Amino acid sequence: MMQRQGLRAAGTGAAVDAALAAALTFISAAPYLSALGFYSDDWALLAGFASGRSESLLTWDSVTFPGRPVQGFYLTLLFRAFGLDPFGYHLVNVAMLAISAALLCTLLVRLGVGRAQSFATTILFVLMPQLSTARVWYAAFQVALSMALMLASMHCMLSFFRSGKIGSAVGAIVAAGLSFAAYEIFAPLIAGFAIGAMLLRWRKSKGRDGRSLSAQAAGVTVLVLLAFVTKLVFSGGRAAQLPNVSEYVRGLHQLFRLDYDWRVDAGMNVFAAPQMYFGVPVQGWWAGARTLLSGNATFEVAVIAAVIAVVAAWRLARQEAISTETALRLLLLGIATLILGVAIFLVIPPIFTPTGIANRFHVAAALGAAMILVALISLSCSALPPRGRGIAFCAVIAFLAASAFVRMWTIERYWAEAPAIQRTILKAARVDLQKLPSGSTVILDGVCPYHGPAVVFDTSWDVAGALTLALGRPISGDAVSPRMSVTAQGLRTSMYGDPSFYPYGGNLYIYDPRTHSVVPLSNRAAAVRYFASRQPIACTGSVDRGAEV
Repeated sequence: MMQRQGLRAAGTGAAVDAALAAALTFISAAPYLSALGFYSDDWALLAGFASGRSESLLTWDSVTFPGRPVQGFYLTLLFRAFGLDPFGYHLVNVAMLAISAALLCTLLVRLGVGRAQSFATTILFVLMPQLSTARVWYAAFQVALSMALMLASMHCMLSFFRSGKIGSAVGAIVAAGLSFAAYEIFAPLIAGFAIGAMLLRWRKSKGRDGRSLSAQAAGVTVLVLLAFVTKLVFSGGRAAQLPNVSEYVRGLHQLFRLDYDWRVDAGMNVFAAPQMYFGVPVQGWWAGARTLLSGNATFEVAVIAAVIAVVAAWRLARQEAISTETALRLLLLGIATLILGVAIFLVIPPIFTPTGIANRFHVAAALGAAMILVALISLSCSALPPRGRGIAFCAVIAFLAASAFVRMWTIERYWAEAPAIQRTILKAARVDLQKLPSGSTVILDGVCPYHGPAVVFDTSWDVAGALTLALGRPISGDAVSPRMSVTAQGLRTSMYGDPSFYPYGGNLYIYDPRTHSVVPLSNRAAAVRYFASRQPIACTGSVDRGAEV
């Protein structure tokens, strides 16, 4: 009876931990949530949805989302609910991140990781810089959805392997399939978790369940492969195309390059990965601590940092002593999660960026990094005298959680400020471009494409989408950048290596909201005159990275 009561109490405590982790996720978004807007791909998506191409939720724009149908359904559903008001979108996304936090916290406990270490891992994970874009970018909201579905699938797998109930197996398969169809970076984690759980069950059964488990493992592997092949076949995206043999060889060479510079290059590299997944977060925690202790944080941010630290310390102090055994278990889980989190990049080259828009690729691996960091902190505290271990662990995690929050705020502040810049541009455009006919092409000039890591306007899809919505009629467009050149027939530019060409003629204009000038580019001479006399603007940042902060 006493043992049963103890298990019930532990379960209740884990549920409270999960609820607090979800609450802290919400609280961490409070300083910037209401100021967020739309960025980059968002404008093209919104313009497409607003044009009425999707008549029902069952007929969303399949041209845009052939490889990620759940993403298409999810983004369409959000548009139907909130239209052009960004607050509702971002509120739902934070809720999805909070659900993921709760699921992660309870999953780690179910896997035998101590409650203190599970709670600490969850708090630090949701504040990792790799999650900064997934917190604010509508076009990447499927990342949080896919992660929540992945964690739900893992919970169902555990229930199935422990109880054998068919309903749990069905739930695991359905959640895994939906996660694949939303975003692909979590697929290796789901497959690895399923196979690992099967092997543990086989070990506990001393080989008696060998055949059934082998069949289950084969089924899971086939399911993941089918999902991946489906992604490759039906997605028209550049990143989803299967590389040829020479690209694999080049990728293998780059994997071990000593001169690889993750700040300007793309691809997996064993020397850049530790800096990205461990060095950058630790440096960010130090920067956040300096901001907090120097008094450079706002009063609101300082108060929230204190709340996060106090809640974390209070909850950790009420839990069991730090165990070396559970720390080692968490370390092994973290290593496996990190490896599986980057496995997809053996096919799709990643872009290493701590705060830029492309850091959404690294959410899965960041989960493993958070586990490893907490495990190392636990092992370090275990070296202290018994009385000081728990106190040290509480103090370190509470301090790091507060520092990580402040670091996250310094990143998200740019995303919260960018919409005001966009509104100024679009307000001027409504007046300056009101006489332009439908179908015109507008090249936006005099605007820095990035505000820190946040995208203002940097290419064809956001310029065209935003101007279409602002003017109420179809407008094509692009932005002046170092990639743009003047040719004899028109303006040439590119994005991600894909070229765009805008021929001279009566429908091509270049627009500078600073001076309110709208210049028609009917021929090469007009383009040469304009670019020779234009006012230069000093901007920083690059595609997919923005201006790192």
